Amino acid sequence: MDGNRSSSDRLAQWRAQHGDRHDRVRFAFLEALQRRTHVASGALRGVLDARLAVLLDDYAQRLAEVPAAATPDTTGSRDGLAALGQVRADGNADYPALPALVAFRGLWAQLRTAGQVRQTLAQTPSDGGPLNSSVLVHRAMGWLGEVSPAYLQHFLAYVDNLAWLEQMQQRGTLPSRDSAPGRAPAKPRRARTPR
Repeated sequence: MDGNRSSSDRLAQWRAQHGDRHDRVRFAFLEALQRRTHVASGALRGVLDARLAVLLDDYAQRLAEVPAAATPDTTGSRDGLAALGQVRADGNADYPALPALVAFRGLWAQLRTAGQVRQTLAQTPSDGGPLNSSVLVHRAMGWLGEVSPAYLQHFLAYVDNLAWLEQMQQRGTLPSRDSAPGRAPAKPRRARTPR
């Protein structure tokens, strides 16, 4: 436990002195290894402690070789890329919201929905009667696009997800309903004989 505590103390001290900015990737790796070592036990803990000690000594040597003038300026404000790379203590990246990306996603969703509706309406059967199910579905989608475009986007996204799940099931990636645990296999149906 003392080795782990001293390694976390060293990492905290380097971070306070902005030593983490010398080699951000290596420092992030050291922090991740230190967290992994903290939760490990037994022989694995010993191996990880030894590996972490070697890597910490190597990083300390690299920091000692860096001249003071070469350390990054800590007085300036963070630029956008540095803020994107900042990792919270729980290990999840905390990315800022990008307004341009939100606007782009909204525009893309509208264009995709409009394209799907056009494609669907182009497939409407010309010889279907007024109660033909395909004609009714196509007519309902056209009407829904006029009345509530946002709901139509959600509806089409839902249909896309269902189609994607069906493709995954057909490929064998997902289990079928018949192969679900606890279900008896479906019995084959007998063909009816005309009387």
